[in-house]
Amino acid sequence: MLSANVEVFILDSFFANRTMSGSKLSHQDRKDLEKFTRFLIYKSLQIIVQSRLGEKIKTKSKPHNSGADWFNLAIKDIPDVHAETKKALSGQQSLLSQNVCVEISLKTSEGDTMILETWYIGLNSDICDTSARVSYTVYNRMGIALKSLFSVSRVTPAYKLSRRQGQCSEDYVICYKIYLGDPQFYMLGEGYQQAKVGNVPTPVGTISINVAYRTKLLITPQKTCKEVLFDVKDDHFKKDNSPKRPTTPKPCSLGYRR
Repeated sequence: MLSANVEVFILDSFFANRTMSGSKLSHQDRKDLEKFTRFLIYKSLQIIVQSRLGEKIKTKSKPHNSGADWFNLAIKDIPDVHAETKKALSGQQSLLSQNVCVEISLKTSEGDTMILETWYIGLNSDICDTSARVSYTVYNRMGIALKSLFSVSRVTPAYKLSRRQGQCSEDYVICYKIYLGDPQFYMLGEGYQQAKVGNVPTPVGTISINVAYRTKLLITPQKTCKEVLFDVKDDHFKKDNSPKRPTTPKPCSLGYRR
């Protein structure tokens, strides 16, 4: 089980907000950094959601990679997750001007839910690496961060729950929801843990991938979420921190059936 403290970053605009170091980037470097960051976000959300499908995965090594194999990761994108990510990011003037969050929840056959974890990708524009080459150093750092995310996503308690989907007398399904804004830690109950998955220093700031997860999983095959001891809020999100474009959680596994 992970145990680490993570600073919750207050994000500034990533590309629109020009810092002293960011202004030194050439037009091509800035364009490449924006493209790499976009694919980092898309691949991160794919890794997180696919880790909650409830199945083990095996990927064969490829002797020759293609242009579609971003960051040398042989991960086939799920179209629905790609569409949800695109929908969440639409309308944002600059990438990572807000946290990009993925909320993982458990939904019982009776329709009750419990939030299990929140993954969030953000930017600290105060910590820059002005000497990093965008087309080589930053790109490789992003690949390393994604490999760390792939491993950590299969260590938290929600992974074990996802592996048991459909095996209990009271069936449940693991769902995901993508939104922009502040992570809603208060929905994870008392004693939740936070961990830093990876950092990517860039000339305009440091991109961070983090997770906060519930530790008190008081649910058994004989109990529904109505009997689980956790605080129920009238409003899932606080008024001042409500995410932009809130959506309904969707099952991670499209093949799930009652």
